[in-house]
Amino acid sequence: MTVLIYSQSRPLQQALQSSLNAMGCKAVVTISTASEAETILAVQNVEVALVTDAGMITALRNISPDLPIVSLSSNASDVSARHLRKPFRVQELEQCLMASACENSGQQPSAMTL
Repeated sequence: MTVLIYSQSRPLQQALQSSLNAMGCKAVVTISTASEAETILAVQNVEVALVTDAGMITALRNISPDLPIVSLSSNASDVSARHLRKPFRVQELEQCLMASACENSGQQPSAMTL
């Protein structure tokens, strides 16, 4: 699974990237601006995006309306994205990613791999 991490916090990007790599994600791409998102999404097949604020959700929806998005924050503010409340466990992140990717692909969770 290819995951896009969209955050302006470099330490958070690194922590998420490390966790996703440990889960077995095939590719993890980190970005911090909408223009970087547009560039990456034009050339790479991203299956799920992780974002850290509502503005990033809006930017991604404008670039790629069908991309599954998981919002990582302390409060849910956008119903167009799946929400994972901080703090969260790595297992919760993995389950949320799988559910988001499955919804978009139509596959069953047992058929999906990170």
